[in-house]
Amino acid sequence: MLTLQPIGSKIPLIQLIESDDRALLSSPEAEGYKILYYFAWTDHRGTAAEYYNALYQFNIRELEKRVERFLGINNVTVEAKEEAMQRLLFSRATMQNTKAEEATVLYDGKVEPKNPTVKPETLAPGIVPIRLGGKKPKCFFAMFKSFLGASLMGFPSEPETVHSLLNSNPSFVRVCGFAPKEETDPFV
Repeated sequence: MLTLQPIGSKIPLIQLIESDDRALLSSPEAEGYKILYYFAWTDHRGTAAEYYNALYQFNIRELEKRVERFLGINNVTVEAKEEAMQRLLFSRATMQNTKAEEATVLYDGKVEPKNPTVKPETLAPGIVPIRLGGKKPKCFFAMFKSFLGASLMGFPSEPETVHSLLNSNPSFVRVCGFAPKEETDPFV
């Protein structure tokens, strides 16, 4: 189950509490479950912002690497400004001779967009920053709680172990903050 608290004007409309969640909360053996259920996510907003910023930078670098591999940009020749002016002047319709080449791009500059940074106060469980490209990232808090929960339960905090726990334990999935899209959909 998500630990929901009002954020500004946003409050949860429906909060489902499963019967096994109640049993785990009242069980003295399930201290790890209580820690995850009452997780103080506001203390980790700064870390979440750093994670989303690093993820964005990583995705940008990987995109640039893929584009370079696809286009083979490693063999670009640089042309001096005077040479480019002369090439463009002689490629005009009034200056063309029969063997003239078509005009090409004078300057192929890259526009460097400002790197958007995520403000920690805009983050909460289930709320991820909006990016213009790529897939929507997973919630940092849900992933953080899943790795923390694995170690609280005595398992190693490794992706394979966490994946196995998330696939086999619906209470663990809910307390970490992952929720199904529909009744019949798997947890995401």
